[in-house]
Amino acid sequence: MRGEVPFDAMGARWTLFIGTAAQCALEEEHDKGFFAILQDAMPSVGLGDVDDKAKMAAAARDLRIGTLRSFALHGLAKHHPGVGMAEVNDIIDDLGFKRFGEIIGTAIAAAADRVVEEGGLAPKKPSTRTRRPTGKP
Repeated sequence: MRGEVPFDAMGARWTLFIGTAAQCALEEEHDKGFFAILQDAMPSVGLGDVDDKAKMAAAARDLRIGTLRSFALHGLAKHHPGVGMAEVNDIIDDLGFKRFGEIIGTAIAAAADRVVEEGGLAPKKPSTRTRRPTGKP
């Protein structure tokens, strides 16, 4: 499925997917919209910055690890039902924060792209058709 991020940790194969169910679970947990939760997790990063490694590195000082951990918990639920917060903590500790950041960043970027593309949140592109006068001058 588009947006799934497979990775290995603690001697097992995991798949992280922040799809509709994960987004709704995050909204319920945090009592706000998906993009507001993203902004809480990374307050100095804009939606368009998630693919910019330099901006993400500069923003690392503002990251909310607890919020990113919630993304991981809900993102693992589709393929690993019953995974709990203690296990997510162990996965993150096993990966190390740098690798965890790469994985969660990839999953969040895919989720944000999906919401923007499918939800119509992106600004509409201007028409590329050129208008010219018809007939003879």
